[in-house]
Amino acid sequence: MGRGLKFQNTTAFEKHLAQGAKYPLARVFLIVSSCSYERKKIVDKVVCAIASKEGEIHFQVQDGARGSVQDFITELNTTSLFKGKQILYLDGIDKIKKSLLPPLSDFVAKPSPFSYLLLGANSSKGLTELYAKGKKEIIACDLSEEKPWDRKERLKRMLIEEIAKEGRRLSGDAVEYLLENVGLNLPSLQNEVDKLITYAGERCELTLQDVHTLCAAQKTSTLWQLADAIVWKEPFPKFEENIDLSLLLPLLSQLRTQFQLGLNLAVLLERGVHPSEIAHFLPHVKSAALTKALPLAGARRSGFFKRSLDLLFDIELMAKNSGFDPALILDCLITKLTLLKQYYALPVSKSFS
Repeated sequence: MGRGLKFQNTTAFEKHLAQGAKYPLARVFLIVSSCSYERKKIVDKVVCAIASKEGEIHFQVQDGARGSVQDFITELNTTSLFKGKQILYLDGIDKIKKSLLPPLSDFVAKPSPFSYLLLGANSSKGLTELYAKGKKEIIACDLSEEKPWDRKERLKRMLIEEIAKEGRRLSGDAVEYLLENVGLNLPSLQNEVDKLITYAGERCELTLQDVHTLCAAQKTSTLWQLADAIVWKEPFPKFEENIDLSLLLPLLSQLRTQFQLGLNLAVLLERGVHPSEIAHFLPHVKSAALTKALPLAGARRSGFFKRSLDLLFDIELMAKNSGFDPALILDCLITKLTLLKQYYALPVSKSFS
């Protein structure tokens, strides 16, 4: 079997691992994913493939950003008469200082014949030299450019597999509900699956009703709070690192509601309506919300909210049509909103572009 392969989906990668029973396995594997939990799940499958071929193994995990790279390499180049085949999982190699990468790159170019090196990274950026030197030896599973819809299908398969390992079945509508309401975050999904298995007891079939009972989505209220904080509070709140479209699109909808409220309030104030009378024009808005929003609506003026709504329209088009990473799209939105807020805190005579 030829070496130096790069897979961009787990299905093809796992098929390659399955063929390892017939052909020699590569000595170096590279797993690229923004989620450390997902990387570890993929690494576990690589370790199982190696163990089925080698028999006794000695597996250890190290943080690439800690410890000595040279010490790791020395250990990989040292055989032992008392331990099984050595497997080292070195995670976070994209965080290793560039000056310390050459020894690792040299090892990858000519790996030890009696050990295995598994490398994990959040991103493939900064690994160009390592991959170039080891292109004939590395088997890579790189999910850094995975599309949201491909990620959804992959996580769906993983959920079904996890349930099947426990001798259970999860109905299709239950799987879809989990993905839509928990989001495309594997640790969170795994947590819900574990709760479902415990809840079901001896039952083999897990249904949508089980999911409704245990995994009631708090997503709507959470998104409302997030949108409220973005529009009305300073500074901007922190966001989930692994945000996906199932979270981003509803968030944009909630933001639109908040910006529309701000525009209505600003226009009424600019027309000379006294703050005490605004509740008459907006009877559906709670008094507490009005009390909180009125000062900022008056300070920002209608221009801020109009431009924010225009920006929101552009961001939503980007989210639905571009295929860009949702976290990157949200970052773009926050950056531009920051500029808008800065401008509308300045005199009106300043121009904004």
